[in-house]
Amino acid sequence: MKRFCVLVGLLGALGTAAMASTLCVNDNSLQSYITNYNTFGNACQINDKVFWGFSLTPGPSASGTEPAASQIQVQTNLFDGFSNVGIVFNTGGWITSAGAVLDDIISYHVATISGFAAIKDATLTITGTLTGNGGSGNVTETLTPAQLGSPIGTAVPNPVSVNILFGAPVNALAVSTEIKVVGGVGPLDFAHISIVENDFSEIVPEPFGFLLTGSGLVLLGLASRRRLGKSSVVVVGGKQ
Repeated sequence: MKRFCVLVGLLGALGTAAMASTLCVNDNSLQSYITNYNTFGNACQINDKVFWGFSLTPGPSASGTEPAASQIQVQTNLFDGFSNVGIVFNTGGWITSAGAVLDDIISYHVATISGFAAIKDATLTITGTLTGNGGSGNVTETLTPAQLGSPIGTAVPNPVSVNILFGAPVNALAVSTEIKVVGGVGPLDFAHISIVENDFSEIVPEPFGFLLTGSGLVLLGLASRRRLGKSSVVVVGGKQ
């Protein structure tokens, strides 16, 4: 009985930690994220990570025609449901033509719920197209604390997903993502980036993983044994 109480207490503590933060709203505007999740104290949660401190600022080449924060949608990416989650910035498009430039910087913080140094890598994925000649679409992401291989950079129409593995896991990162789109030389030469996605993998301590997958079975087994004990009937002489 004592061991059972210890297990229940541990599960309760894990559940409390997991529910400490508000869940990040899927498919809400970046402006809403900037307003509602601006400090660590009101961070939002995507599975095993929390996100806060969102901002949208003009890049060094900004023209003033960049999409506003209210026009950029934020989506949550759950992946395997625990250790590899991400956040997606989706807009009708950072799109321009005829030599015009769009330059936006999206920044935020991400950390593990546990506080352990367990974030082991980062992946940057973009979706975009170039039409005609002379245009370009580049995304550059800077991580702090600095990691070998950062800043991460990718462009269209080159391979649009890049990953770096950290030399040592960290518990938190500041992420700054610059999205720069330059139009082509003619009126029909477009450059377009519509989606920017950040994913972060985490080392899952083996005992914790076993606990999450096995605790439900343990509790179910204990409950079943108690039900069976109450419903067992001894039959003597063919009569109940």
